[in-house]
Amino acid sequence: MSNVVLSNIDYKDAYKAVLSDTNSSIEDIYIGIFAHSPKWINSLLALRNKIVGVFGLDNNKGATKITKENVRVGSKVGLFKIYEITENEIIAGEDDDHLNFRVSVLKQNNEVTVTTVVQYNNIFGKIYMIAVLPFHKIIVKSILKNAVKNKRI
Repeated sequence: MSNVVLSNIDYKDAYKAVLSDTNSSIEDIYIGIFAHSPKWINSLLALRNKIVGVFGLDNNKGATKITKENVRVGSKVGLFKIYEITENEIIAGEDDDHLNFRVSVLKQNNEVTVTTVVQYNNIFGKIYMIAVLPFHKIIVKSILKNAVKNKRI
């Protein structure tokens, strides 16, 4: 399996938003979505990191700030490692013992689509997803709505 492609997809979702500036680079769109999360999301993620750290799961240590200079292939920026950057798409994610996931931010014409795909590596990955899925859906919708409302994308 390459670093970008998952060999099996057990879960997927996608959410779209209309871009306010179709001339924005894919890096600017990525930053506009992920660098300005509402405080309640940051608090929820901090709690998640504390909980999963007890179980030896990735708790986001070693991540760099989400800036244009840091958004490059191989860097862990914010929550995700950047796997691929093209003119119109950034693919990021993580591989862990319990699951692997990818997040695609794809610019097409006047829209951006944020897609998440997940591959379970064991039963703990499936249990983890069952626990976080309701939050995941709310968070992705909220960060996209926030980016649009504040004209960051």
